[in-house]
Amino acid sequence: MAKGTFGERLKRERELREVSLEEVSTATRISSRFLQALENEDWSRLPGGVFGRGFVRTIARYLGLSEESLLAEYDLARGENLNAPPAKPEERIPSPPKLIPIAILLGILLLLVGLIVSGIYGLRRLKANRAKKAASHRMLLQSPSKDGDSPAVLLYLNARVMTSLSTRGSSGRIRPSAKRPG
Repeated sequence: MAKGTFGERLKRERELREVSLEEVSTATRISSRFLQALENEDWSRLPGGVFGRGFVRTIARYLGLSEESLLAEYDLARGENLNAPPAKPEERIPSPPKLIPIAILLGILLLLVGLIVSGIYGLRRLKANRAKKAASHRMLLQSPSKDGDSPAVLLYLNARVMTSLSTRGSSGRIRPSAKRPG
């Protein structure tokens, strides 16, 4: 639709019915400056959104015109004069850096290696402590020698002579203690 066609038709229909802008403004409660903007196709003076379409619908009803055909003309005239906003480029979400998963994987591997090494170290310490305890509690009783010069029984604790029972046939008590024999 050529510029001026919609506005000219609206003005012509209003003048054919011999109605002034003030009468239309009073009857429809649309400001006369908006009515003039519609007839002059001055889209910048009209409010945005659905208000312009509402004005056209109300005026069509008041003048006894087909609302749908007048709205179609309005949309066509307005569509030619509106500059479509440029298409907004798609904003992509940036992908996370590739180093983050690698760092997480290395951290997990270091944690596993640390757990394995500390487990091996702990087991070795445990075995050493058990061996030390086992060695510290070895007790040995030795029977008399065949030559008859040595005492009847010798008691060794951790490879140390703790006490001896004096002669053959004698009896006695042995009480092990933490004191070293002197």
